[in-house]
Amino acid sequence: MSNETEDFEQTYETLEKENFPDGKRIRFIAELGASSDIEGHFRLICRTWKEEKNLRLESSFDRHGEEGLRFLLERLKKTEISDALLQREEASEELREAVFTAYLLAEILSQGRHREYFSSYCEELLPFLLRFSETEEDFLREKCLIALGWVAGEREIPFLTGKMLEDRDAFCRAWAASSLMQMSFHRVNGAILQEETKKDFAKAIEEEKNLQACGIMIEAAQTLFSKKWLSASALEAEDEAQIEKARRSAVRFLLK
Repeated sequence: MSNETEDFEQTYETLEKENFPDGKRIRFIAELGASSDIEGHFRLICRTWKEEKNLRLESSFDRHGEEGLRFLLERLKKTEISDALLQREEASEELREAVFTAYLLAEILSQGRHREYFSSYCEELLPFLLRFSETEEDFLREKCLIALGWVAGEREIPFLTGKMLEDRDAFCRAWAASSLMQMSFHRVNGAILQEETKKDFAKAIEEEKNLQACGIMIEAAQTLFSKKWLSASALEAEDEAQIEKARRSAVRFLLK
């Protein structure tokens, strides 16, 4: 362990005793991002994940540049997630860390999507996200589906439409829909997405029983197809009348 890592861990311990005051926490996050100790930074991030502390230490990991991306990818490649771990209803610590790592890598790639290395890293990350998306743990599956919206390509459209239509969890279905929309801002031409998902969006929106999930699907579809069926305030308030009205309008358009 480097001296810098030891210093960071000591600082973390001190801040923990002080209940992580915002000003000091923000300065600490900046120091971590400016450091050359990528492994030490990541170790502390993993600690917050394990302890379920939302300190956002990962928010400066992008400062490590491509070296940081490579570190995260190599970390994933060294992780062994068996089928048995994916099939457990309660996720293991190993799977949880792997999913959070993949999500972090996807999030950083999304922020740098205009960089020349964006597509190549996306292609290396995709197999991990697709595999982890089969976990039985709904929350981790949601994170994978959200991350796919940032890095997936045209060939992943059927996978996400399948999740939108058939996943057992309402919010996984909703985030799959949202990710299809997000793809239009990243790696897939919007016109292609419109053509390949129009009927699937119609079916998903028409059949969705969960009101909030239906609203998220409508919001995704209206962004992708440049329509305005549902206001953000109606979705946030889960206004049943407005969501049902938007559902009818969306389905009518999407089935044309």
